[in-house]
Amino acid sequence: MKKIIFMMGVLVLISTALVGCGKSKSNTSSDKPYGAGATSKKVSSTATNSTSGSSSDNHSSQVNVNNLDDKTIGLLAYEWTRDEQSKSLGKKTNFDQYSHYNTVIKSKFLGNDDGNTDDYYLSRICYDGTKSNGYSSLTLNGDGLADLQFDVDGSNVKLQYLDSSHLGNRPVSQAPKVNKTVSVLSLVKTYYNTVVQKKHVDNFAKSILSESEWTKEYNENND
Repeated sequence: MKKIIFMMGVLVLISTALVGCGKSKSNTSSDKPYGAGATSKKVSSTATNSTSGSSSDNHSSQVNVNNLDDKTIGLLAYEWTRDEQSKSLGKKTNFDQYSHYNTVIKSKFLGNDDGNTDDYYLSRICYDGTKSNGYSSLTLNGDGLADLQFDVDGSNVKLQYLDSSHLGNRPVSQAPKVNKTVSVLSLVKTYYNTVVQKKHVDNFAKSILSESEWTKEYNENND
């Protein structure tokens, strides 16, 4: 009888602990940056999410957020902004937007005309990390509609971009300007989590031109 009473007491304690855990996970704050939960101030700097899949390429890869460079974080943020606008238009999101980059494909200043529409678009992106206006940038050197200004601030990244999803029939000059703050860890967990995602992002980062490289090629082709 003592044994039974003891076991019942243990079960009650376990049940109470589980209920407490469930309550703590449900507490979130609406004024946190995108992707930051109630524990964002003490967030781990390592992302280790796992995904299903038979191939080792689909398994998670431990990433130390503190080791990511400015360009890589910007490219992850660029994926996020495109997904946010896709959701506004009722389209599907894509957590591996650089999937064409199984290898490094060095960009040309007018884009890689290899028959792949998405590659042609993406390969026009240039990176500028000089922060002349306080922000790094990913730009297509066009009308600015697809450009991103970003600034990594500790565990978060501040974003500025034009929202084409709410442009409608208005001219590009009237596209609403968006300012968002996203947690770097949430970007990593979404877009840099698996081995294959990491490979595509890293290859794309090595493929695109810097703003100075783009300008040099532009000048050489317009002399």
